[in-house]
Amino acid sequence: MNNIKKIRIKRNITQVDLAKVINVKQETISAYESGKAQPSCEALVKIANYLNTSCDYLLGRIEDDSPLTGYNIKSMNPKTYKMINNFLMLKDREKDECLWYSEAIRKRDFN
Repeated sequence: MNNIKKIRIKRNITQVDLAKVINVKQETISAYESGKAQPSCEALVKIANYLNTSCDYLLGRIEDDSPLTGYNIKSMNPKTYKMINNFLMLKDREKDECLWYSEAIRKRDFN
């Protein structure tokens, strides 16, 4: 699980911070990163979501750490790509606010 460490460092996130988010001890994160332990499926999904990447990247199945892997990123409008990436970094409450706001704008523009 060396990719957990790579992307955690890339995102400037400590083992302690990651451990808090997925409800484990810092030592558990260290064990994941060194290959001494494997995260459960649930923990892997939480880690991927928090680090804004895919489970496939964390598992070493793909090299692209973008959470949008599998989509046709090259043909995507740059503003759309940026908006989706920003949205994926938000907490659930913030995502709800964004959705509410975007729906309000859309309704306003159609009236």
